Amino acid sequence: MYTYIIVISGPTASGKTQKAVKLCKEYNGEIISCDSRQIYKYLDIGTNKKGILIDNGIRLINGIKQYLVDIIEPHEYYDAMQYVNNADKCIAHVLKHGKIPIVTGGCGLYIKALLYGLDHAPTKNIYLRNQLYSRSYDELYTELKSLDPEAASRTKKNPQRIVRALEINLLTKKNTKELFKIKNRRYNFIHYHIVTNKDTLYDRINTRCKNMLDSGMINETKKVLNMGFKKDSAAMSSLGYKHIVQYLDNKLSKNDLLREFSKDTRHYAKRQITWFKKQPDIEFIFENTNIKLHERNQFN
Repeated sequence: MYTYIIVISGPTASGKTQKAVKLCKEYNGEIISCDSRQIYKYLDIGTNKKGILIDNGIRLINGIKQYLVDIIEPHEYYDAMQYVNNADKCIAHVLKHGKIPIVTGGCGLYIKALLYGLDHAPTKNIYLRNQLYSRSYDELYTELKSLDPEAASRTKKNPQRIVRALEINLLTKKNTKELFKIKNRRYNFIHYHIVTNKDTLYDRINTRCKNMLDSGMINETKKVLNMGFKKDSAAMSSLGYKHIVQYLDNKLSKNDLLREFSKDTRHYAKRQITWFKKQPDIEFIFENTNIKLHERNQFN
């Protein structure tokens, strides 16, 4: 009997779900989605959902159950803590029924939180923030650079993130690297990350974005807005939908819509690749690699 979970990660358009479905069929598994956009109801085309919805939060893809999709309304907030709580329950359910949980997705933060636990950063301190915001950008950056050079380098062009990094340093007396270091594993797991040729990946992304628009993504967006959800709701701020909102507001032409949607999706894929390269305990595989699993009780 399997006593561990499998994780399949990768950038958008790398074929994660297809590989997960194949693995599930070979090893009696079920998919736990790890996608920060497929959680939203009604948004199917632009989030590239597969299969059909058969129950609240469960889709069926070629006979394989996929959990944690279609679970919240477009205006609702969802974070890593909620994901971990929900994923833990789904994993326990799948294991209880003698199947292997295959966590699949490209949301690096959710995967990290699930595998190693959440970072215990301090909540925002209004008094301290007001003090920080009263100072100039140069003063804030100089202080952060002295306390936490790595964070200063990461946040140089973002004043809000500079303030947050300073807040963390001042409240915890630790730099962000110390605070957010990898913790002990929460699960026994094998983590596979799909590697795809960059040109091939970008071509796929460009094609996918065009196909989404051609398949009715604009009308899907209109339908959700007509249901009463606001243009600035959480779901509408995600890739593709935010571009369509700009198009509907006559801020983008149809050609600009496709170009910006494709460009931002490629940039997102690049950020995903960078994130996972820095994570531990990952086996990088090419997309055509045939994964072979073996029953074992412990992973070191």
